Amino acid sequence: MRYLWISLIFLSFFSTCQKEKVEDKGEVIVSVYGKKLYKTDLENIVYDGISYNDSVLRAKVYIDKWVHNQLLIRQAENNLKPEQLDFSKRLEEYRNSLVINKYETELINQNLDTEVTEDQIYDYYKNNSGEFRLNRDIVKVASVTLPKDSKRKWVFTKWIRNYDTLMVDTLTYLANKYALEYDFNIKDWRDFEDVANIYNLKIKDNKSFLSNKKYFVVNDDETYTLVKICEYRLVGDESPCEMETDRIKYIILTNRKKALLENLYKDLHSKAIQDNALEVF
Repeated sequence: MRYLWISLIFLSFFSTCQKEKVEDKGEVIVSVYGKKLYKTDLENIVYDGISYNDSVLRAKVYIDKWVHNQLLIRQAENNLKPEQLDFSKRLEEYRNSLVINKYETELINQNLDTEVTEDQIYDYYKNNSGEFRLNRDIVKVASVTLPKDSKRKWVFTKWIRNYDTLMVDTLTYLANKYALEYDFNIKDWRDFEDVANIYNLKIKDNKSFLSNKKYFVVNDDETYTLVKICEYRLVGDESPCEMETDRIKYIILTNRKKALLENLYKDLHSKAIQDNALEVF
């Protein structure tokens, strides 16, 4: 088997290590064209609690991978042109990118005002309403489900048909006494498709349905459900501010980060000019 001798080396190696850990960076485990892998390179391969067999297996996998890489690296170095092997510029650019990113991150963490008030959210929404358009139909609905033979149908029908926020207390009182279930939360917008699926509505044209149906009834063998569409908005309409709160907060914070970094660069640029440290040739 390929690299079988490596496994044999490690059977001996781990037998010794289990009894006593010896710090000897000079002991070589395997060598490939002069490149050496030392015993100390394998210290992080095993850990407390791992079995002897698993330790040997993990070590062998690591060694096989190391040998594999060394063979490929040697082949590549022998076949690529010197300029193709020069990564100094890329490494410098990568390091600079990491350093800048790290500093900017620390600067933002220490100086960014992360509090976004409701007034700031609403002001942004009002001044940029054209940015927020719906890609789906949404509704606010109220509903109540009664037993099929309920004698209180007419009462709920009356209140639901004329539903507004002033009647919530009355409807809730009645529903607690006579309804099987109810939902009078009209603060939250819902996807109309979800509502249609709940009540198994077969609708060909959402716009036509919502424009003409403010109230509908859903029956089955045991229940009688009254549903009131209190408000709706269609695809392309302005999206409600309350649905865009998280997005607006993200935009505001992103703009603050951008302004913070731009001011930093301006300050650094001005200081470099003041110190006569910036020359353009």
